Amino acid sequence: MPSSSTSSKREGRVRVGAVEIAYDVRGSGEPLLLIPGLSMRRTFWPDGLCNALAGTGLCVVRMDNRDAGDSSRIDAPPPDIPSTLRRVLFGLSVDVPYRLEDMAEDAFGLMSALGHESFHVAGASMGGMIAQTMALLRPERLRTMTSVMSSPGGRRYSVGKVSALRALLTPLPSERDAQIERLVETFRLLNGDAFPFDEAAARTLAVGQVDGGTSPVASARHLGAIFESSGRRRAQLRYVKTPTLVIHGSQDPLLPLRGAVAMERLIPGAELLVIRGMGHGFPAPVTPLLAGAIATHARKVGLRR
Repeated sequence: MPSSSTSSKREGRVRVGAVEIAYDVRGSGEPLLLIPGLSMRRTFWPDGLCNALAGTGLCVVRMDNRDAGDSSRIDAPPPDIPSTLRRVLFGLSVDVPYRLEDMAEDAFGLMSALGHESFHVAGASMGGMIAQTMALLRPERLRTMTSVMSSPGGRRYSVGKVSALRALLTPLPSERDAQIERLVETFRLLNGDAFPFDEAAARTLAVGQVDGGTSPVASARHLGAIFESSGRRRAQLRYVKTPTLVIHGSQDPLLPLRGAVAMERLIPGAELLVIRGMGHGFPAPVTPLLAGAIATHARKVGLRR
């Protein structure tokens, strides 16, 4: 059951099948679920952005994916990532502990437990891949889908700059302080140069990750789920019927802009918003634009319903 944390935000955990999914809620109105990226806590969606979305009249639900944040850890050995990636590149089947479809069902189960049978969903990075999967699995439950800084799947659309990939995949040091510093520098790299880097906010996010975000084996399980679904999801996107907004930064070093352009082409009726200078993250200066775009997308669909 939810527990009150502040006067404006409620948080809790709900059981969905064999896992417990942590969440927080703020605002009232039409429900909007926010899904974070690979290994990230739900705070990857910044409080400022969540408050701005709630201020538009949305009930904003942030979740921790399985194997991340305050949600359950999965008791399963991680896949061998190099071997899994090689098999995917050669079109071979792979064996992973869970798939993006399982993570999508976690999200549906959370929203059912909170009493929301239909809702808007927005996912960032891997969260966008989960949102796309949700639109394929149970389109009748989604009012709109927004995919932010994500990919439709496939090597061409999922491989950015070598420096960004190296920063993401290189194991963290063993010492806590060194882990925090490494994450701060990774966030700096992903931010790009067009917007000021908020080191204080990045450090807060890094501390949360190190002290309770995820683990190397959990991250490998997330990566396995991404690799397993990649080509299959891209081939299916033409069947998406959920009204879709694709948002991407022009300077994303991790997932290239061409993936967002491909999603606009692949998903019938999809709209694309390119934010000039944005990298792979949520710089504070783009908060009004992001919140306005997501809320406007939801309202336009509401008028058509």
